Amino acid sequence: MTSPAHIPATVLDGYLNHTLPPTDHQQIHAHLGYCEHCWQAWNRHRWNAARPSPLYTQLADFLGPAFHPYFDSSRALAAEWDTADPRTDHDIAQFFRTSTSYLYNLVIWDASGHRPDYLTHALPALARHSTRTVLDYGCGIGSDTLPLHHSDFNVVGCDFYSPSTAFLHWRSDGTIPVIEPGELGSITEPDTLWVIDTLDHLTDIESSLGPVLSVVDLVVTENLTLNRGHGRQRFHYRRPLPEITTLFAGHGLIPSITAADAPIMFWTRDC
Repeated sequence: MTSPAHIPATVLDGYLNHTLPPTDHQQIHAHLGYCEHCWQAWNRHRWNAARPSPLYTQLADFLGPAFHPYFDSSRALAAEWDTADPRTDHDIAQFFRTSTSYLYNLVIWDASGHRPDYLTHALPALARHSTRTVLDYGCGIGSDTLPLHHSDFNVVGCDFYSPSTAFLHWRSDGTIPVIEPGELGSITEPDTLWVIDTLDHLTDIESSLGPVLSVVDLVVTENLTLNRGHGRQRFHYRRPLPEITTLFAGHGLIPSITAADAPIMFWTRDC
């Protein structure tokens, strides 16, 4: 398809639900990057799609009078990052510790249905590897932490204490432990590392995850063979797959993908 002057709602729906052919999906992604009219339509479209979700209601209840429907969290995040211009790991951590825009961003991604259902795709592999203890690194609002917990896994969330993790704590009634990245040594060694939509946030994967990569039997990431377009936010570090493969191989972890279009991939110690 050619990129339209204004994207119709039916196409936005296909983009939201990942039902467009890959080439069309990339064209719409590119178009949204420069067409202000379509971007605003997309922002309203995903908010409207999110409205029936219990997660939407939970966010409104959690924020109370501060709740702002149709808040353009993607644009806000990009602007806030550029204004703060964090350069050190400490400054980056402080940015996320105070970001309500990131809370909105994670909720609308999930509640609208735009976020893939990673856990459903992963459950067969978790069963094959007899997974019991999962570290959800970069847990955010608990989009996977809570479903993992409800699937009877022993799960620990890991992220900066922030509005996002406060929302997770509120949603779980405090039943799921959450630690900061610097506190990894305080927990029992997990058998599985769940690290979805997080590797591209890390300034140094080895220093952040090296000790965990050395002890886990299974790692679950998003499908890194697919194009990882992150929108306008400037806080991502887009590393090529061979670089990540080499780093993981240094810890004895080999990649595997169940299907070319699957949203996840696995890294295991067996062939």
